Amino acid sequence: MNDQLTWIDRIIDATGWHHEPEGGAGWGQVEAELGVALPGDFKELCRRLVPGTFMAHLDLLRPTADHNSTSLLGWWNSIRHWVSEHDDSAAGLYAPYELYEPDTGSGLIEWGHDSAGGGYYWLTDRSMEPERWPVLARHDPPHPWHRFDMSTTEFVYRMLADPELKSFSMATPTWRPFYLPYWQPLPTTPEEWNALGDPNGEN
Repeated sequence: MNDQLTWIDRIIDATGWHHEPEGGAGWGQVEAELGVALPGDFKELCRRLVPGTFMAHLDLLRPTADHNSTSLLGWWNSIRHWVSEHDDSAAGLYAPYELYEPDTGSGLIEWGHDSAGGGYYWLTDRSMEPERWPVLARHDPPHPWHRFDMSTTEFVYRMLADPELKSFSMATPTWRPFYLPYWQPLPTTPEEWNALGDPNGEN
């Protein structure tokens, strides 16, 4: 866990986030319904950050839908229901993978999505430690899947700070990463956007 907490600290440092954690309850009910424990580093990252988005782009799925955040369990259930109500072509959208089901103990669980339709998943396997689950990511279908054999928090950090992260980096040479909490409205002018990403500014 210590190595993964290091990635959380890097995310906090990179974004300049310096507010106190806000709760973090609710994962027990989520895990009970899923029938599997979720990665501890992801749960800790959600605890350290209030609901919001990274760079007004990446949104993490939360244990509850408080503050207009998206519930991980609600999202998982809505996708399952949508697939079950359509023909096999709906399930084929996730090929060669399948959605996670408690009775199989394996498959895709989405943990985040972005403003451009991209989805971020765990390739869940109840037979291994959740911190070892690979991250699967793709832009809106039918774009191909990309697999990343790293922890969730390392992947989030590299999205923010690593320009070489294949296809999913948000890093730019002129903007610093930022975190936009639920209470802060979206900027409406270029000047406000530039202030958020100002390398010399503060959140």
